[in-house]
Amino acid sequence: MLRSRSYAEGGVVMKQFYLPTRILTGLGCLSALADVTQPFGQRALLVCGANALRRAGTLDRTVDALKGAGIETWLFDAVPPEPTLDVVQDAIGLARREGVEVVIGMGGGSAIDVGKAAAALCNKPGTVRDYHGGRAVQDPGLPFVCVPTTAGTGSEVTNNAVLTDPEAGVKKSIRGSRLYAAAAIVDPELTLSLPPDVTASSGADALCQAIESFTAQGAQAASDALSGQAIARIGRSLVRAWQQGSDVPARADMLYGSLLAGMSMTNTRLGGAHGLAHPLGFHFHIAHGTLCGLLLPYVMEYSLEHAPDKYAAVAALLGVDTSGMTAVEAAREALATVRVILDTIGVPRHLSALGVKKEGFATIVEESLPSANVRNNARPLEAEDLRAILERAY
Repeated sequence: MLRSRSYAEGGVVMKQFYLPTRILTGLGCLSALADVTQPFGQRALLVCGANALRRAGTLDRTVDALKGAGIETWLFDAVPPEPTLDVVQDAIGLARREGVEVVIGMGGGSAIDVGKAAAALCNKPGTVRDYHGGRAVQDPGLPFVCVPTTAGTGSEVTNNAVLTDPEAGVKKSIRGSRLYAAAAIVDPELTLSLPPDVTASSGADALCQAIESFTAQGAQAASDALSGQAIARIGRSLVRAWQQGSDVPARADMLYGSLLAGMSMTNTRLGGAHGLAHPLGFHFHIAHGTLCGLLLPYVMEYSLEHAPDKYAAVAALLGVDTSGMTAVEAAREALATVRVILDTIGVPRHLSALGVKKEGFATIVEESLPSANVRNNARPLEAEDLRAILERAY
């Protein structure tokens, strides 16, 4: 389905915004999970990571609440930080054996992506590999309900699942209109126990997604309203959430900012930082959010004179008083403000500090070029542009 990329019909250039997910927000709204899930079936697969939810006691409470509502629940808690195709295949195998009717994904972006892909492909022929980086999934799968517990990926409202194929040596997406969740429960209380390092990495990803979707070639009026609000919320609250994890208003800003950025980016796509981050993360085993945060200022610096008005608007959204400035001057203030935020929360400035080797640049550029995010950047990027950004970031 076409979303906000431009297309012509009868000589008129149009953009389309689409989001079919029902969204519940509010402190404590996790309590509605059973009521939201029940209409989809009485046999659920709950997909999550192995440790964090269990340590917090959230997992046991959630399973008890589902079972108390008459929803028989099977647990798939084997999702690693960088999920592979085989992990999704295992989740599908469990869902098929138990005849589940609905899938719940609970956790960070990895758990949600595994649940999303398992729900979409459970009733499809072939294997997960057949859909990885290939044809869009258009036929209905199982209903999917998701509960994000980190403020970063926005996966609860996107139509793709990012997965790694170790055999082929690639990190790509499964995507299509059928990967949207039927419902998302977005409860800031679930993020209060996030440690500072996770808050920093996921928050850097959210900030990058908000700015890249706002400045993207595919941006439009509807997406600007969402990504603009995301920039404002994340910009004022990321440092506070990192410094004091129990700050409920800051945590709410971060989770809702991530949600809004996700709603925007699923319609606009993203930019050069995300285009480069996937192959860099795969080859050098670096957390995705950390890479996005590190790369964002360099991509902004390389692009800001190509779209100064948009980056000037970013500065204002970040709280900069831009009165009396030219658009380019304000755009540079946006860059400076982003650098301060990322420096404060400990995101490294240089790829070399994360073990990236210059000898790998040719591979990174080659694997980044096919990404729609690279072409969608505020300044569309070619191979020499990607190489220049990597050199600056090194």
